[in-house]
Amino acid sequence: MRITTEVQKHPVSQALTPKPGFLKANQLPLWLNPFLQHYGINMFAVTLVGFPHLKIIPALQMMLEDYQNGLYDDTHTIVVPSSGNTAHAIARFALAFGLKVKAVLATDVISSKKLILEALSTVEVISVSRGDSVADRALEEAERPGHILLNQYGHEGNVRAHQLYTGPEIVRCLSNALSVIAISMGSGGTITGVGKYLKERSPGTLVLGVRTKLGEQVPGARDKKKMAEVVTLDWQSATDAVAEVSRKDSFRSTRRLWSGVEPQPGPTSGMAYHGLVQHLSNRGKEWLEQHRGTNVAFICPDGCGPYLQLMLSELDPDEGLV
Repeated sequence: MRITTEVQKHPVSQALTPKPGFLKANQLPLWLNPFLQHYGINMFAVTLVGFPHLKIIPALQMMLEDYQNGLYDDTHTIVVPSSGNTAHAIARFALAFGLKVKAVLATDVISSKKLILEALSTVEVISVSRGDSVADRALEEAERPGHILLNQYGHEGNVRAHQLYTGPEIVRCLSNALSVIAISMGSGGTITGVGKYLKERSPGTLVLGVRTKLGEQVPGARDKKKMAEVVTLDWQSATDAVAEVSRKDSFRSTRRLWSGVEPQPGPTSGMAYHGLVQHLSNRGKEWLEQHRGTNVAFICPDGCGPYLQLMLSELDPDEGLV
């Protein structure tokens, strides 16, 4: 097992350790912000700078905490139940720790995500048949000698990472005039960490969780039932309201964002954007008048690359175009 300084000096760790400026706020143009002209409310897409996806932030924090707590002693393989991005982040940092990774994925994880993982020398991909439990298979694998489970759905390091890094970056980007922040929900780590930070630093900000409608699936997100099955983080205490968005609306809204946001965001970004617009519309004119001139924002957790074929196959040729 490597020592902490060796981990920190590894090229992957140096490239992917969060530093000030890893997020930027992109103000949406008039055609993407229905509240700008009449209410002067500014809407921002918060995108990543230099990172492939937001899961990089909690992955390093969780691994460092487990390492410092001695959980990697006599360990050679980390087992990660994931929909793709967390497994990828763990696999990247595993190089620095000198570990291998078993990524346990459901069969409905898109093929491009699986290919990214299979291309890495440190990763073995285990696909779980439809109807079988990814969590149970991961627990089974973690029982093997030299294996350990990294459970992002209950790991407090997932929350701490977003309290330490993502929350402060959002405030840096958007100042204290932030009335609403919309965050897509999957593991619950981002909304719990950012929400806890904002409740201390900017208590007037409403934290909006956005998830898929019951029974629908958007890559990287979970509906109410699926969250209840696996997530044990206390996301409810950090969340003020919840919006639910369909798969179709998520894909359509993502494509709309491509007309004014760079880098082009992925489907959970479109889901968060649609949920934010939906929430503000439901608030009504009186609330909008009271918040005239404030900022609202949504987080874009990753880019569109791995999802292009899937999304475009489910949209009409002109659907979502601006």
